Amino acid sequence: MVSRNLQPMRSTSRRAPAAYPTTVATLSWDAPADNPSENMTQMIASIRNEDVAFNRAVSRDKYARGEIVATSEDLARKMFVLMSGRVHLICTNNEGRRLVIGTMEPGAIFGEGALDNPTDPTVFAEAAANSQVWTIPASEARNMTLRYPILGWGMLQTYGQRLMQVENSLEDVAYKKLPERLASLLMELGDYGDGLIKGVSHQSLADRLGTYRETVSAILRDFKRQGLVELGYRRITVLDALTLKDIAGIWV
Repeated sequence: MVSRNLQPMRSTSRRAPAAYPTTVATLSWDAPADNPSENMTQMIASIRNEDVAFNRAVSRDKYARGEIVATSEDLARKMFVLMSGRVHLICTNNEGRRLVIGTMEPGAIFGEGALDNPTDPTVFAEAAANSQVWTIPASEARNMTLRYPILGWGMLQTYGQRLMQVENSLEDVAYKKLPERLASLLMELGDYGDGLIKGVSHQSLADRLGTYRETVSAILRDFKRQGLVELGYRRITVLDALTLKDIAGIWV
């Protein structure tokens, strides 16, 4: 029988390296699952409150709806954190046509060029609602991402959400006609307490659907004739949500 000397087990717990700020440990990951974006913005705000270097590196700006948040050049050399509001990523072609390829909500982190990732020179960011955006220059973005993994995690989450939006759009283009896609978009944008969609133009709807404003206007007029919507200046009121859902193929 072979005898073995049993050694006491060593503890596997380790202290965080001294190089990491104590703020990393104080940030809670146990967020309510129903509102992850709010938790993300709270955690990033906590970093600013507790780390002087991070606070100095970050610039804080506010944008009204329709203002350019970041040009393609900005996206190539800065990291952006959307703290409030909504931002569209928009692609343009040589003819000036616009296509919304992503819609970002609070907590989104974008500007992957700041981490030396390739960027698209035809894409820029525009405020879809009044927004507050924090900006980190490329000279600080990599260092801050290494010190605070939540920044990299937030960017990864944003990638995933953008990919899902693109997949859904491709599926809609492949299987749905334009009236169905417009009905689906109206249901997505609408506040069904009163059915009112504020601050939306026919052009902005066309940008989301990748079509012409005139085409969207014609479909909306047809919806109006059917009594499904009421049209006003930069506002659409949904009058018959059930029929619009049926047109959109939404049965849940």
